[in-house]
Amino acid sequence: MASCQPNLTTCIWPSVFEFVEGNISVSDLTIKATAIPPTQPFVYAGASLNDLYEVLGFTGQYPTDVSIDRIRMEGMPYSLGAFGYTVENGVHYSGDFPRSSAAFDYYFLSGSFTVRSSYFENVGLAISQDAFSTSSQITIGGSPSAGNHIKNVLGGLDIEASEKSVFEISYNESSGSSAGMWVSHTWVPFVPSSPSRYFIHDNKFIGTAQNADAIYLYDEVPPYIQAAVWNNAAEVQDILSEGIGVYYTKGTAVWNNSVTGTDGYDGIGLWSSTFDAVANNNVSGFTVDNTAGLAQIYLDPSTTNDLVVCAERSDSVLNQGTNNAIIGCQQSTASAASAEDARSAARAASATRRSLPRKKPLMPQ
Repeated sequence: MASCQPNLTTCIWPSVFEFVEGNISVSDLTIKATAIPPTQPFVYAGASLNDLYEVLGFTGQYPTDVSIDRIRMEGMPYSLGAFGYTVENGVHYSGDFPRSSAAFDYYFLSGSFTVRSSYFENVGLAISQDAFSTSSQITIGGSPSAGNHIKNVLGGLDIEASEKSVFEISYNESSGSSAGMWVSHTWVPFVPSSPSRYFIHDNKFIGTAQNADAIYLYDEVPPYIQAAVWNNAAEVQDILSEGIGVYYTKGTAVWNNSVTGTDGYDGIGLWSSTFDAVANNNVSGFTVDNTAGLAQIYLDPSTTNDLVVCAERSDSVLNQGTNNAIIGCQQSTASAASAEDARSAARAASATRRSLPRKKPLMPQ
């Protein structure tokens, strides 16, 4: 699949607005993408689709500084959409500007991206940063008066691989059927040369469907996520879900968060992590499913050198890793058989979550 400049004939990237480079400010705007079909048909993975790739897209070769304030964006559920909505990406800051006709040969996008005091409903991914992002300052919310509100979407905050960047994500309320928010690998073959820093605090994240996380961080090797996650409310509204999932990270800190849900896998899960710290989180409002559930705080067999400090001695912890320190918790004393059952459940849960649509579909040419 080759890159191409978007046009209306041979390369269709259906967007409402596409901004290329510069200092861009968008404010006090309402956009409703509720028509069926929203675009002319295009083919992706053998299927004919009629949806918008993005409503507000920002890309370019040179530094691109974007400020978005007080916008309202609405799509609608749509069975022929790639993510089940008429809109795939609401606000989209992405390094996907072609440098040549070679596949995935894009210019790196740098600059700043700020989204404040805005509302999103019925879109695939509401606020999205992805693909070949470097040396950027990303602010979503940022102050008590600037938080964004997101509901009835697949993924609320879609944050993907970047390098040498700083993220401030705070004071938002975001719910999604896959997750309220994620930091994950991107949809193009891009491995960051150095990590980015993520400051995630004072938000409310909600997973609305089964197997959804309220928030998850999904790193790769070598790690590119340096994250601090604190003072958030993480809620799951369906069974067999996870409050905060932390995958493959090194040195992530998760503290003073509140996690609630019923009949879930785990409130906070550490998966193949190392040197992570989980401290003083309120998980008393999270109940574990009595058949497939793991614990309020779970460390899988591949975790090493992690630290867990419980807020209450009654908080349940299942530690299957090595050299982890568990302090002030009610540790599981599962038998070998039940521990193996837990491992099997963990592998199944992890495989299910990893199979969720956490990447963008590649654009057809």
